[in-house]
Amino acid sequence: MDAKDKRIAELETLLQSAWEEIATLKARILQLENELAAARKNSSNSSKPPSSDIVKPPKDKPPVDPKTKRKVKRKRGGQQGHQQHLRKPLAPELVDEIVKLELTRCPDCGHKLDLEKSETKVTQQIELVEKPFFVTEYQQLMSWCKHCQGYHYVRLPDAVEKAGLFGPNMIALTAYLKGRCHVSYRTLQEYFRDVVGIDISTGFLVNQVKKTSAALKSPHDELAEFLKQQLHLAIDETSFKKNGKLQWAWCFVADFFTFFKIDASRGSKVLYETLGDDFLGSLSSDFFSAYLKYKNETSTLFQFCWAHLIREIKFLATLNDTKAYGKRLLKYVKAMFATIHRQSELTDIGFKRLMNKHKRSIQKTIQRFVPEHNKAIALAKRFEEHGESDFLFVDDPSIAPTNNEAEQNIRTLIMDRIVTQGTRSDMGNEWHERFWTTVATCRKQGRNVMTFLRDAIFSFLHDLAPPSLLPDH
Repeated sequence: MDAKDKRIAELETLLQSAWEEIATLKARILQLENELAAARKNSSNSSKPPSSDIVKPPKDKPPVDPKTKRKVKRKRGGQQGHQQHLRKPLAPELVDEIVKLELTRCPDCGHKLDLEKSETKVTQQIELVEKPFFVTEYQQLMSWCKHCQGYHYVRLPDAVEKAGLFGPNMIALTAYLKGRCHVSYRTLQEYFRDVVGIDISTGFLVNQVKKTSAALKSPHDELAEFLKQQLHLAIDETSFKKNGKLQWAWCFVADFFTFFKIDASRGSKVLYETLGDDFLGSLSSDFFSAYLKYKNETSTLFQFCWAHLIREIKFLATLNDTKAYGKRLLKYVKAMFATIHRQSELTDIGFKRLMNKHKRSIQKTIQRFVPEHNKAIALAKRFEEHGESDFLFVDDPSIAPTNNEAEQNIRTLIMDRIVTQGTRSDMGNEWHERFWTTVATCRKQGRNVMTFLRDAIFSFLHDLAPPSLLPDH
């Protein structure tokens, strides 16, 4: 081999080495890009909650002045052109005193005025009374029995003895402040001392919450039985600690009530315990393994949440090796939801025909040209095995394509968890189950929570039939 051939061989070796190094660097760059995309996961492209977002989502662009082409800074408060919303005056039965103000002389010219009775301008002012409570003192007079040679007192009425210092309304107020307002027992104690003017212990307040929990047991148990008879339920779950140990709060949303259950398990056993193994309705949920196992082992129909699925597809659209696949899928999904949003403009037959067309397009797109990436492969396999459970809403218009309602209902419990740090005992779990079931169900039915609490506590103290959380009809 002469010098020229030797030099060519050396250069070819160097070139080959350079190509190998470039290939290694490309693979490393791709790995780093994928890791960066995973780190940039937020609530818009994954199942992560909004509170876990690394950065805040970009704000909407401010309006631009068409003349100066400059950004217009929006002022605080109501915007020009927005409809004015005025508070409705209190009902006449809530008015305790009326003060009539009348002019006798014109404020401009001093001329005598004639009273017009056709219209009166009304301004109402609400004020706390100096002592915002009513105290009843029961005096048990002492009597002497010559025959027994002993003193006797008349018994207190059973409801009074059972209630103790607080009557039904005060017990209901304590429960409402503790639960709905997320107030700690110490803060609640200070509220009664500083605002109401009553000195009570935190232990006393705990007992009022226990009484309320006992009063809500029957309505909660009634819903637990009625849950198994529902045609459709939306379900979600979130972590909820007891004495620092992880447990789970489950939320079941029906057409006209919401039911909460707290359990140490996040597995399918909770679904079996709550719904049984022969639930005849359908369920909306995310694609969590507990729901998947229950689906595979029972004949229950499922609608898996499209909001969760869209976030997964959006994430695929951020990765280099799945970007084209993810964007192609998003195109067909957006077209489907555009049809859903104009459902009211279509006939039932026309809507169903379009939705079936979207369904075929999405299923076909998911299975074609699947990238060699574990997440893309998993998505294609999921649709191959469970694809029909993503389109149950097409055949049954009463079912929503997302699980948003369950997620919205469980947020109040998440807020309480953040403030109170969970519970300390099984009694605390029962209180949260019953109270939040009551609050969510009353809100769903347009009922007043305090009114229901008062009725439930009154019935409990007087040994009457408890009120029901089921609608009257």
